Amino acid sequence: MSINKIENIVNQFDPIDLKQMDEVSLMRRVDQKFTLPIDELLEILPILSKNYKCLEINNNRIFSYNTEYFDTKDNKMFLAHQNEKQNRYKIRFRDYVESKLSFLEIKFKTNKSETIKKRIKVEFKDHSINELENKFISDHTIFNPKNIKSKLKNYFKRITLVSLKNKERVTIDFGLNFEGENKKNDQPLLAIIEVKKDKNNLYSEIFSIMKQIGIRPNNFSKYAIGSVLTNSDLKYNRFKERLIQLNKINKHGNIWDRAI
Repeated sequence: MSINKIENIVNQFDPIDLKQMDEVSLMRRVDQKFTLPIDELLEILPILSKNYKCLEINNNRIFSYNTEYFDTKDNKMFLAHQNEKQNRYKIRFRDYVESKLSFLEIKFKTNKSETIKKRIKVEFKDHSINELENKFISDHTIFNPKNIKSKLKNYFKRITLVSLKNKERVTIDFGLNFEGENKKNDQPLLAIIEVKKDKNNLYSEIFSIMKQIGIRPNNFSKYAIGSVLTNSDLKYNRFKERLIQLNKINKHGNIWDRAI
């Protein structure tokens, strides 16, 4: 799928810059995700242009993201996700490639389904955990930084849409590539739409559109699914439905080799 087709559509959106987008930072929020084939994304994007602006930085509207996730040796953070435990964490470095910015980020999912995100800036593409990062992790998680290690990397493209009216952000990820400790996996036909909004905001334009066309929200964690796709030793009961959906999306062939 040519990235040019997506680029041509997003160029039809009114632009928004980073300063304007700060009005909708949503570091404390509720999230909802939709997964769909990239061909369906091409049909939905023009509809969204009526109500959302597209983030533009230095004339770019499609951005490259690199992420490195950390977990304990025995995968405590992954297992919390698999076992549907509340009050769970993700620890990751994220590189915003075009902006040449990197952050150490901690995401905390509360028992009220609210996501709280904290981050500190680090040197671009420097994923080492030094004294400052150690303290940040110790202060904001229950984990000892000495007991965590790199578990998964992913690479993807992202479009960010914003509704200032509804205080809502929508990220659209595609071109996903996963790299585990000893296996890689690509998902070229998958698109992930994530809606991020204040928990008191009951209305979402994109929710209404998705309902009309029959696409239901689901829970899709790039960390959890990427871990399962690149590590055959992990339990995956909770994610079996997502894996079946991926297999359907990848209708031109099963590009992950886990049996279901």
